Amino acid sequence: MRRILFLLAFIVPLLALGAPARAGGWALTVMDPVPATSPDTTYTLGFWLLQHGTHPYEGGDLGEVALKFTDGTRSFTFSGVELKEPAHYAAAVSLPKGTWEVEGIQGWFAPHRIGTLTVPGRLEVAPLPEDLKRSIAAQPQRDYWGVIRPPGVPVGDGTPSEFAGPTPVPTPAAAPAGGSPVETTTVAVVEGETWWRPPYVPAALVGIAALTALAYRVRRR
Repeated sequence: MRRILFLLAFIVPLLALGAPARAGGWALTVMDPVPATSPDTTYTLGFWLLQHGTHPYEGGDLGEVALKFTDGTRSFTFSGVELKEPAHYAAAVSLPKGTWEVEGIQGWFAPHRIGTLTVPGRLEVAPLPEDLKRSIAAQPQRDYWGVIRPPGVPVGDGTPSEFAGPTPVPTPAAAPAGGSPVETTTVAVVEGETWWRPPYVPAALVGIAALTALAYRVRRR
């Protein structure tokens, strides 16, 4: 009996951690058109966090929403701020020269791989896996937006047709008369990877406490 309780004390919290994902807890980050980029230059990038790939987040505190860039040795995370439209965010970004893997940090949802950004250069959006495409196609269609909407979402239909969005258009930096383009930089917050997901931890603690109480009662008998 003690061995069984000991095993349950580990298994139940693990099941609690995985439950939100199995219940449909997933999202995608969709970028607005991204201009051609230059090193150490500040850009404001818009992006959309779409729960189930089709609609704004439905829930309480989501947590941090951000864009993360890694090149194998360096990591930069730029926090997003909410815009007027549902599910729409913007982040000020400045990166050194290199090839960067881009991820959407989606609060307690798992991060979403957006694609690869070359600096100087453009963003190449990664194709969606086929299983996610099928899941998106199976979602109810509803229009959540007005004139300003996620790329690929047609008017009157809540299901994006293509997540790559419009082809990025180069946006040359403004230059003063007789001078070179003005470049500014920002300080990025570099964050380590963490398993912490706020909705999961309380469930795990409750499971541990319940099993501990049960084990204590068995021992007293």
